[in-house]
Amino acid sequence: METRELGYLLALMRFPKFGPVRLAKMRGFFVSTEAAFRANADELRNAELDPKTIEQFISIREKLSPEKELELLVRSGAKVVPFTDPEYPELLKEIYDPPAALFVRGKLPRQNSVKLSVVGSRKVSSYGIRVIENLIEPIANAGVTIVSGLALGSDALAHRATLKVRGTTVAILGSGVNNENIFPSENRRLAFEIIENGGAVISEFPIGAPPLKQNFPIRNRVIAGLAHGTLIIEAAKTSGSLITARAALEAGREVFAVPGPIDSLTSEGTNQLLKSGAHVATEANDILSILGLATSNERPTAEPVVRSQRQHLPGSAAEAELLKILSNEPIHIDDLARALNKNISEISHVLTLMEMKGSARHLGSLYYTIG
Repeated sequence: METRELGYLLALMRFPKFGPVRLAKMRGFFVSTEAAFRANADELRNAELDPKTIEQFISIREKLSPEKELELLVRSGAKVVPFTDPEYPELLKEIYDPPAALFVRGKLPRQNSVKLSVVGSRKVSSYGIRVIENLIEPIANAGVTIVSGLALGSDALAHRATLKVRGTTVAILGSGVNNENIFPSENRRLAFEIIENGGAVISEFPIGAPPLKQNFPIRNRVIAGLAHGTLIIEAAKTSGSLITARAALEAGREVFAVPGPIDSLTSEGTNQLLKSGAHVATEANDILSILGLATSNERPTAEPVVRSQRQHLPGSAAEAELLKILSNEPIHIDDLARALNKNISEISHVLTLMEMKGSARHLGSLYYTIG
C-alpha cells in the first residue's frame, strides 16, 4: 500500500467506532482509503454504515491526521501490514472479523509455519509452571511457532519456554506495540527478547493505544486466529482463556486442554473443556500428532491435518432448551437469556459448551445459530 493510502487507513483505524467489520465494509465499497476517509454522509450510508456512526465520524474527522499517524508509526519502529498485503497471515483472514491491519514489531511468522496459541491463568500454579515447561519446550523445539498474549503468568512462561529452546514466538497485545504502551510493563524486556530472537510483537490497536480492559477480550480472537490450534493450560470457569478457546472453535481450529486437579479452581475451565470434547494434552506428542507433525524429538514432516470431527456429547436441560430456540437465523444472547429467563453469564457458559460439541455456533457480536 502506498504511504499516502496507509496514512488514511491509520486515520480511519484511529476512530474508535471503526472496528474490523465496519472497516471491511468500507474496504469493499470505496476505491481507496482516502476516498473512504473523505466520503460524505450519503456515500458512507451506501457503504452500509449506520447513521449514528456516520454522524460521529464526520464530526470528529477534522481531528484525525493521516500525516500524524505516519509520524507516530515511524517513531515507534513498527510497520503496518494491511489486510490486503500478501504478508497478512492467511489463517487470520479466515476468522469472522479479521483486523483491518496489524501493527508489527519484528517478523511475522512464515505463512506455512505451524502455529500453536498457548493461554492460561495469570496466577499460574506450580502445576501449571511444570506443564508449560514439559509441553512448550518440546513443541517449540519441533518447529512450532508459539503464539500468546505477553500477560503475566502462563503467557510469559510460554514465551520464555520457547525462547529457551531458541524457538519462534509471537506476542499479541491489547495495546499499541510502541514500547511505552506494552502491558504489563514488567514484560517490556520480554517483548524485546521476542523480537530479537526472530519473533514479533503484534497488535490491531493503533500506536499509543493504552491497555484498556475491553481490549483484551478483543485481542483474544487474534491469538486464536493466528494459529492452527489453541492450548489451554489452566483456566477458571470465567477465565479469559475460555474466550480464546471459543474464538478458536469459531475459526474451526483445534482446541487442546490440560487436565488438572478436580479441586483446583484454575482447572475448572480446562476440565470442563475436556468434558465437552477438547483434545486431552498431557504430553507434547498429544498436540504435535493432531497438528500433523512428527514426534517431539524430530523436526516437522507434515503440514497441519484437517480439523477432526468433534465428539457430540449428551447435553444438559439448558442445552435442550437452547436447541429448541436456536435455528439457522442468528439470535442475540440477550434474546436467548430472556427466552429462558436465565442470566447472560449462565447462558454464555452453556453456549460455550455447545460450541465445543458443535451444536451451536457463535457468529460474532454475541449472535448465535444452530451448529
